[in-house]
Amino acid sequence: MSVGQVRIRVPEKAKAGEVVTVRVLVTHPMETLQFKDNKPVMKQYNFIHRVEATYNGRKVFEAEMTQAVSQNPLIAFPVKVTEPGTVKVTFHETTGKTYTGEAQIRF
Repeated sequence: MSVGQVRIRVPEKAKAGEVVTVRVLVTHPMETLQFKDNKPVMKQYNFIHRVEATYNGRKVFEAEMTQAVSQNPLIAFPVKVTEPGTVKVTFHETTGKTYTGEAQIRF
């Protein structure tokens, strides 16, 4: 898998009003704090710092992350589904890049 690849897992089928669990994995090295002479190296570290998710265009999840999160972070969150539609998850990197994945909720 290459950096920024997003994989989303949702149930094959859901029912109106059901709460489903969305699981998302992004491939990312999540650069950690470096030290030199027992002092932190001051530089722009590259890690995922924010995650946002929408369901049919409506925001359903948002989280702030730090570089303390392990590489290739796996995120899981509940969504109450009311109709078939699209779950879209976007990861924001400290360098300004974004990585997005989508999955379909089917009834």
